[in-house]
Amino acid sequence: MNDVITLTFPAKPDYFLAVRLAVSGVAERAGFTIDDIEDIKVASAEACTLLLCAGRERIAISMALGDSIEMALAAQGDAVPVADIAEGNELSQYLLEALVDTCTFKKEGDTVVGVSFTKKK
Repeated sequence: MNDVITLTFPAKPDYFLAVRLAVSGVAERAGFTIDDIEDIKVASAEACTLLLCAGRERIAISMALGDSIEMALAAQGDAVPVADIAEGNELSQYLLEALVDTCTFKKEGDTVVGVSFTKKK
């Protein structure tokens, strides 16, 4: 049976360190190698960076554990003003695809509002 962990953070860069810490703790507990944990941490931060552009109040994270870690991140809540940081989106998407085994993006127009990825042990 897979364990599922869900977290919700304010959609602010100030909380990305907490996201990375939480994700690395879960991945370590699940038995991932140090290199895989680093990939998962960077992928999580890049996904959060993409979701900032959605201009929502919070980012919800769901992690399902088994022989792999399956993560789903989504922008949620009411619209809030955001700085225009969209020019880094292509790099974030490229990094995500390079670091994990599978990755999908949910978009509304040109804006990424959801990211799902899987990293196998």
